Amino acid sequence: SPTSLVVAFVDVDRLKLVNDTAGHAAGDSLLRAVAQALLTGLRPYDSVMRYGGDEFVCVLPGVSLPHARERIREVQELLAAAAPGRRMSVGLVLHRAAEDVDQVIARADADLYARRRAAGP
Repeated sequence: SPTSLVVAFVDVDRLKLVNDTAGHAAGDSLLRAVAQALLTGLRPYDSVMRYGGDEFVCVLPGVSLPHARERIREVQELLAAAAPGRRMSVGLVLHRAAEDVDQVIARADADLYARRRAAGP
C-alpha cells in the first residue's frame, strides 16, 4: 500500500574475517560491493544508509513485505555476481505507526538474527 514502509536491516556476513585475513582494503571493497548491490537492486527512491561497521539500513516506502523480500533477493543475487562467495544477512519488517526509529531497527535486527539462525551455519 502507498502508506506502508518496510525497513531492511542488512549485515555483511564475515566482514571481520575478511578484514583479519585479507586486510582492510578487501573489507572496504566488500562494503562497496554491498552498497552498490543495494543501490542497484533497490528502487531509486528507496533509502540506503550505512548504519555501523558492517551494517546498512534500507527504507522502502510503499511496498509490501513480500515485494520487499523479492527486491532483497535480487540484491543478494547482484552481490553474489559482484563478490562471489560473499553474503549478507537481511531482516525485514513492516514499520508500525507508533514505532520510533530505534524500535523498528531493533525489530529488523531481530528478524535478521532469527533468519540467520534458521538458515544454519
